[in-house]
Amino acid sequence: MALMAGCLAGVFGIGGGMFISPLLLQVGVTPEVTSATCAFMVFFSSTMSAFQYLLLGMEHIDTALTFSAICFAASVVGLVVVQRFIKELGRASLIVFSLGIVMALSTILMTCFGALNVWEDYSSGKYMGFKLPC
Repeated sequence: MALMAGCLAGVFGIGGGMFISPLLLQVGVTPEVTSATCAFMVFFSSTMSAFQYLLLGMEHIDTALTFSAICFAASVVGLVVVQRFIKELGRASLIVFSLGIVMALSTILMTCFGALNVWEDYSSGKYMGFKLPC
């Protein structure tokens, strides 16, 4: 299941969590476990990408550290807010709705930006056919 999700995510250029989240929820995994599993997958993938950039001599390490700190702070704030809502409402469905909203917005935005890129390429006369593999 994870291999298929990774292949599809690579083909479509989106994160594997977009495929794994609905699959885990469909097979009966609780929303809390699904969210934690996907967060770990994103963390692992991001850490490996950052490590590759470091090995290749990344130029803007200060910018990367700044964005890392901002993302960490935003994650902590988001976690606290979601836990508070779940505690007050007594329902974990907030996590499922959040995942659904993020997936829907991602699909809409990817479609819009993809269409804009295709239109710009078409308008500028760029070659839009397949390239040779070698």
